[in-house]
Amino acid sequence: MIFALVTLALSAFVGVLVDVQYRSALNSALDESLQTRFLAAVQDIEQASSGSTVKPVIPDSESFAQVIDRDGQVIAASPRALRRHAVITGADFARAQRQQVTYVRDRGPRGERARLRAGPVGTTGEVVVVGTTLDEATRAQHRLELALAVGLPLLAGLVTLAGWFLAGAALSPMQEMIEDADVISARSAGQLNRRLSVPENAGEELAELARRLNHLLERIETALEHERMFLDDASHELRTPISIARGELELARLQTDADVDAETAAALDSALEEIDRLDHLAVSLLVLARTRSAGPPPQTPFDVVEVARRAVRTVSAVAGGARTPPIDVEVTGTAVVRGDAQAIERAVRNLVENALRYAHRRVQVTVREDEDEAVVEVVDDGPGFPPEWLEQGIGRFVAGDSPQAHGGAGLGLAIVDAIAGSHGGSIEIAASTDDGAGTGARVRLRLPRGHADAPR
Repeated sequence: MIFALVTLALSAFVGVLVDVQYRSALNSALDESLQTRFLAAVQDIEQASSGSTVKPVIPDSESFAQVIDRDGQVIAASPRALRRHAVITGADFARAQRQQVTYVRDRGPRGERARLRAGPVGTTGEVVVVGTTLDEATRAQHRLELALAVGLPLLAGLVTLAGWFLAGAALSPMQEMIEDADVISARSAGQLNRRLSVPENAGEELAELARRLNHLLERIETALEHERMFLDDASHELRTPISIARGELELARLQTDADVDAETAAALDSALEEIDRLDHLAVSLLVLARTRSAGPPPQTPFDVVEVARRAVRTVSAVAGGARTPPIDVEVTGTAVVRGDAQAIERAVRNLVENALRYAHRRVQVTVREDEDEAVVEVVDDGPGFPPEWLEQGIGRFVAGDSPQAHGGAGLGLAIVDAIAGSHGGSIEIAASTDDGAGTGARVRLRLPRGHADAPR
């Protein structure tokens, strides 16, 4: 668009310049012709014995001449129709008695627009006027302007179109690189072995750019592979000693009589709690790191409600059954999305775990379709989120100060946010009511539906 506008502006400028130059050249040619006629007429008058007639110097229909005496009376004219009245009068006549001047007046033989050359002849105050009508010059000017008005925009359009195709041809290798980059970006973190195609006929600069970007992709792939290996090693190296420590502490606890050595039994119980917390923290960190480095999820359609019900059954079997009275968890709604069903199940499980930890009697899980999104909404009747905590609640290691938060690592919502982000979605936290009144917490997991079809 910028190129087209600049081309059109330059065409308009060239058109105006050509029109002005043509008008100036045309006027110069007319003035030169008038000057020749004027000198010829003066020479004829000076050679005439009586001075009562003027020969037509150029006998075409576009030229004419007059001789006017000092009183403004026409004493000779060619053609003879101009003898009835002078073509210049008043101030124009007075000025022409002193020097040669050029006028443009409606004083042709038929009253048309004409260009006049007037000046004194001899010393008696007589004035010679030669002129030519501007009809033909005006028509030529109009023809040129019409040609410019039609031709220049057409030329600007052709230049713009040619520029568009030339730019497209020049940038087509760049477009291929962009498509390759999109394909690489859409692959998972473990499948980054593809590289950008190096254009052969697009210039050395673009080829060098492709090679440098491929080197960068190689370094990124190496870094991701090292991270993946670290996560696998960390999973084994952390879980194994934690399991061994838990086994040793459980054996020591079984061999300790709380009635005989209460302090030792309490210390072992506290150590077991910390081991469980460390185990949960290690698992959460690994899940969070793997989620953020896994790349885009598979595009498999699944029923969000079924996934949510499985998550609720898993959590309720562990957490819900230990509460007295038990917490009522209800799942309603319907929605279908494309993505990783296991990852979404983990996200819903984390949300339900948080809700069960704080709820008094009831947790409501609602699944619905909102235009192009599927929304999983978890609402509990607990104390709700503190106002100052809403802005940072999704961050890592952010846990509440309430007794229910004891033992939590503060990574539950961060994992949900990472899973939602990998699916192109988001997470929202708020009070259970839109106006913030009452108690309870509301967490919404939003996932894009895309063109999800019902799973078969």
